[in-house]
Amino acid sequence: MDSGSSIQIPGRLPLLLTHENVLLPGSTMRTAVDTPGNMQLVRNRLLKGTSLKSTIIGVIPNTSDPTSDSEALPALHRIGTAALAIQVVGSNWPKPHYTLLVTGLCRFQIVQLLKEKPFPISEVQQLDRLEQFTSKSDFNEELGELSEQLYKYAVQLVEMLDMSIPAVSKLRHLLDSLPRESLPDILTSVIRTTNKEKLQILDAVGLEERFKMTIPLLVRQIEGLKLLQKTRKPKQDDDRRLVAFRPFRKIGQMSSKPFSLDNFEEEEEGEDSDDILMLEKKIKSASMPEQALKVCTKEIKRLKKMPQSMPEYALTRNYLELMVELPWNKSTTDRLDIRAARILLDNDHYAMEKLKKRVLEYLAVRQLKNNLKGPILCFVGPPGVGKTSVGRSVAKTLGREFYRIALGGVCDQSDIRGHRRTYVGSMPGRIINGLRSVGVNNPVFLLDEVDKLGKSLQGDPAAALLETPVEPVTPSSVGPDDESGSG
Repeated sequence: MDSGSSIQIPGRLPLLLTHENVLLPGSTMRTAVDTPGNMQLVRNRLLKGTSLKSTIIGVIPNTSDPTSDSEALPALHRIGTAALAIQVVGSNWPKPHYTLLVTGLCRFQIVQLLKEKPFPISEVQQLDRLEQFTSKSDFNEELGELSEQLYKYAVQLVEMLDMSIPAVSKLRHLLDSLPRESLPDILTSVIRTTNKEKLQILDAVGLEERFKMTIPLLVRQIEGLKLLQKTRKPKQDDDRRLVAFRPFRKIGQMSSKPFSLDNFEEEEEGEDSDDILMLEKKIKSASMPEQALKVCTKEIKRLKKMPQSMPEYALTRNYLELMVELPWNKSTTDRLDIRAARILLDNDHYAMEKLKKRVLEYLAVRQLKNNLKGPILCFVGPPGVGKTSVGRSVAKTLGREFYRIALGGVCDQSDIRGHRRTYVGSMPGRIINGLRSVGVNNPVFLLDEVDKLGKSLQGDPAAALLETPVEPVTPSSVGPDDESGSG
């Protein structure tokens, strides 16, 4: 790279061939790499490189990388984007591949293809300036009018949206801080446009041509949003979802300060999606005990730094959503009227005096001692005598929610305890799932058909039952690592 007045990209660049997406200067793109040529580029250039120069690659759009080494290299698109590889994530599932996070720097034109194997390398000519214009006086009169018109349309579009959404407010601040010459590329990358339209913007080497091509795209987006607002019924929740932009993480590293490749430092992605912010708010307002809150806070921090392509991202997010949905502080008030309870039991069931007496004894003790822990009642009898319906009557008598857990044929202890969170497709245990379903932390659980439990190589669920219902089951008594698997 030259050390003169203008900042230059390397004269030779390895080429990453993409067919589905178009990367524009100043924007950020995440792309999957699974073809032989692109995989060799990542392994030999990005993973083995030790300098900043080795992280700069050329992204060629509208060109498919050959799926095998025997296939010939297709005709390359003449204009590409020099990009900085910010992050490389590898995975072997479902097949070996890499996920690249790249940020566009500038346009370049292919001068000559120097090498095709193991990955293409070409001599390139830089078409854009990496350093920014210092003042509006650098624009001529016509270009200045176009840039001002583009800026006004962009502000009008953003102000039609809900400014409480972090992505929208971030974009509004960027419109004031970014240099005007970078706005066409960045706005085209975030509004809803086709790959063909992005390709036309990429091929527009002249700044005046880019302004003229981007303005109709903004006008179309504004008109579409106006029509959408007229046709939709004005609902409070719907208005907040009128977002015309695709979710984006960080819009390049372009700022009003001069850009320097030598001084470039890797920054964390930092821009959290709206749903993760909402999840964080729910965690803070869930009234969790200190231990569970500490675990959830740690997991949400990991989730912010984790790429969405990783399998662990979905596991961690589902786990946090489960923790938020649990009724940590929601409970029903018990009805301890013994006379009314006796009438209700007599109306639901005939005879069974011994059983009714045991339920009424519990209510009498609860009247004297409010902090009594819930007992475990065992109903034994042949099929059809009313054991399950008695459990419903007990819940109705106490004024509690009722949840039935059918254990017939269960032969895996994970059904009771829950799977480990490391497993793909893991699920919470039956009891934790019941707490989430009823929405309160003091329901009446009926463990039906306990005598029909099975036993297999996955463990003995009867042994898991010994430790699970001994204490009253509430979210507070279940730690964040107990029965908390989610998939």
